Amino acid sequence: MATILGRVMAYQRPFRARVARDGLLAVAPLSVAYVLVTLVVSALWRDPGAGHRLVAACCAWRATNLPRGPLLPLLGSALLVRRPVEAVWTVLAVWLLLGPLEAAVGGWRPLLLGAVGHVLPTVAVDLCWLAGPRAGGSLAGLDVGTSAVVVTAAAALVVVTRSAPLAAALATGLTVDLATTPNLASAEHLLAAAIGVAGALVLRPTARPQPIPVRPAAALAGGVRRTSARRTGPDEAP
Repeated sequence: MATILGRVMAYQRPFRARVARDGLLAVAPLSVAYVLVTLVVSALWRDPGAGHRLVAACCAWRATNLPRGPLLPLLGSALLVRRPVEAVWTVLAVWLLLGPLEAAVGGWRPLLLGAVGHVLPTVAVDLCWLAGPRAGGSLAGLDVGTSAVVVTAAAALVVVTRSAPLAAALATGLTVDLATTPNLASAEHLLAAAIGVAGALVLRPTARPQPIPVRPAAALAGGVRRTSARRTGPDEAP
């Protein structure tokens, strides 16, 4: 079991080495900021007063908001979790997925990929639900959570690290999700995974070819003269 777990977690070795050297905040600042904001927003949601109203205005997205707006809660809904288990999973995802992805690709790429991986699947499944009979289901109420962001990051990390065990773990999780809850929310996770794979292929950093150093002609001529002088002995002097 320890050997299997070690193989699955092998993709984390470069990330853990950098964290040990520089610290988590220096290696993955966006991921840390994301989870902290999520925890604050989710805590305010439980406040019966002004905090709840503020979060409801910026983060409480429903599928029925799509035709009439406003669209700000569509982005903010990625910052709101309502169950403690979701908060715990989001914290763990920083170490397991979000942090390693940010350390691998760096810069603004994880932020853009997470936003696209949340917005596009959410809009797609909301449109499907609005076009159907709208009979209950998970989209009848609030459509919030970090799951689409996490799935997007996991799929992108599979591409960046080329980790077969991580790919198998992600495929297993998506299969279980489809088998246990075959609804639009599961379809949203599949779309998020597809966006993660495509986004990683587009946004992953490419190695730039190193330029071949060119020595100036004067330096080359000087080297030739020095070589000639070393090869000329005292008996060969004119």
